[in-house]
Amino acid sequence: MNLALAIATVFATLFSPLIAVRVQKYLEKKSEKQTIKVKIFSQLMATRAISSRLLPEHVQALNMIDLAFYGDIKRGKVKRSDSEKKVTLAWKEYFAHLCSTVPLTQSGVELWNQKSNQLFLSLLYEMANDIGYDFDKVHLENAIYSPTAHGDMNLDQIKIRKGLASLLSGDNPIKVELTSKQDKNKK
Repeated sequence: MNLALAIATVFATLFSPLIAVRVQKYLEKKSEKQTIKVKIFSQLMATRAISSRLLPEHVQALNMIDLAFYGDIKRGKVKRSDSEKKVTLAWKEYFAHLCSTVPLTQSGVELWNQKSNQLFLSLLYEMANDIGYDFDKVHLENAIYSPTAHGDMNLDQIKIRKGLASLLSGDNPIKVELTSKQDKNKK
């Protein structure tokens, strides 16, 4: 019995630091993965208003979903949790819709936008579940503060950008009328 106790003591003395380091590395990796998921989710929540979905931060967060929710790779095999699978499936559906052609009719555009919004909310809902947040779809859709002025500014920026692009490309040239000083004085 004393020999077994001595062997166990030596084993514990030699291998405990190694085991502790392995456990610490595992916990750090898991924490880092969770931090990345929360960061992506936070960015999508912050830009979930329809008027903000073209912002670079929003698009960048969407493009990080595949990586963050990929799962763990162990011995060359991917292991995803069920909630990670749901997130990646929701993202694939939303991505496919975003890549589809927007109809040219007003009613077609409205239907496309409604489906886009539903798919985006489903994605947010699945991400919230994976991370551990208890948000329902109604909250995700309605609990948004988005001042009208922000939407107006975004629309104005789009108009300015398109107008400037058409001007510089020559599609919509500026009309110039030359007048002389004498003409001004007569008025």
